[in-house]
Amino acid sequence: MLQLVSPLEEIVGHNVIKTDANEGPVLDIGTIQLIWRAQGKDTGYSFSIFEMTLMPGYGLPLHKHPFPEFFYVLDGKVDFGRWNAAGATEWMTCGAGDSILAPPNAPHTFFNKGGQSARFLSVSTFHHEQMLKDAVNPHGKINYLPTELSPEEFERVFKSMEENQCFIVGDHA
Repeated sequence: MLQLVSPLEEIVGHNVIKTDANEGPVLDIGTIQLIWRAQGKDTGYSFSIFEMTLMPGYGLPLHKHPFPEFFYVLDGKVDFGRWNAAGATEWMTCGAGDSILAPPNAPHTFFNKGGQSARFLSVSTFHHEQMLKDAVNPHGKINYLPTELSPEEFERVFKSMEENQCFIVGDHA
């Protein structure tokens, strides 16, 4: 027999989700902290958003992946790099309210060259979220620091990155 569902019953499991400022799953990568503001499982696996806190003197090397990534600076300053026509890294300093778009497979990097911490949002596909979680957190541990990785686990990090077609293509300097 067909059971009818009321409109109220229909939305109970499909409702708006609020995340407070200090909430959200956390992924620590050394001194870099990611707080997931929207996970793929909650967006129909369409996109994910994380907030990153980046301490002075830290960043990621030039890398590329097959999914786009959008960055929006919330606080502080972040230097974003891209390759120019001469094959050298070209830097763009972004402050609060500035944004950067890295199309699919565009080599990009970011680095906090300032003296204060910076916070920014990264919006990408669920695949980017999964790659980060798989590569950095190979056993599902929370706050898994790269310095705790054994040589075998470190190898798995790079294997996961390669499986998700994320490649380091240069240094951030």
